[in-house]
Amino acid sequence: MNPISENLYLNYDSHKIHYILFGSGQKLLFCFHGFGENAYNFPVLESGLGKIYTIVSIDLPLHGLTQWNNEFFLKSDLKNIISLFLKQFNKERFSLMGFSLGGKMVIGALNELPEQIDELFLIAPDGLRKNIWYNLAIYPAWGRKLFLHLVRHPEKYFAAVKFLSWLRIIPSSLKKFIESQLATEEKRKFSFDVWYCIKDFDTDVKTARQLLNENKIHSYLFFGEFDKVIRPVFGKRFVKGLNNTQLIILPKGHHLVKEYLNGELLKALNK
Repeated sequence: MNPISENLYLNYDSHKIHYILFGSGQKLLFCFHGFGENAYNFPVLESGLGKIYTIVSIDLPLHGLTQWNNEFFLKSDLKNIISLFLKQFNKERFSLMGFSLGGKMVIGALNELPEQIDELFLIAPDGLRKNIWYNLAIYPAWGRKLFLHLVRHPEKYFAAVKFLSWLRIIPSSLKKFIESQLATEEKRKFSFDVWYCIKDFDTDVKTARQLLNENKIHSYLFFGEFDKVIRPVFGKRFVKGLNNTQLIILPKGHHLVKEYLNGELLKALNK
């Protein structure tokens, strides 16, 4: 297998997209990491996938070493970036993998380039359903103002989360997740900036299902049985009516991109 590359960059308009390259397979796989992570989230999967795919792991805008200079990152930007990579690697077809936030990127690419996709791997993916809290916080102007108020004055919001957890309306694990993700003003501002930047990646679940079936794309969905943030039930709803799909629920939490996932990926691919 090829060793992990040094830091590489793709020039796109005024931006520099950072990525790393590993694996030596004939197929091309684009990987998109989760919130607050980076391209180095995926080399742990080389032992399982490196003989099948050449893997391009990309830093999303506002993450890692990618230099993104626009206020927004659009689905059309993602399409153009993938097209540049395909030209660079002299490929016409590709596969996609997304973990958590990266799931939104995968569904976005599915909407833009469905005829060219072979396989699609969604790992504890965001983007399989409408999130009312995200929509309220990002799309209406008043919602954005409220979120920015949370950024600067979080005390009342944290008290509300604590109260809802005490009433068992939200699980304690979700309370801890919210508190850890929004613990400092820097983290809260980063959350707002990322969510606002990618607001074009709103999921149309019906269209996504239709494109998967029409283009006979093989899809593999992995969820953690004990994930309280992106629950397996979201995957169960999404795969209804899908052909060529596998839903794998592992006895784990949210962070599934670990060494053990290699065996599960190969098992699914060989089924």
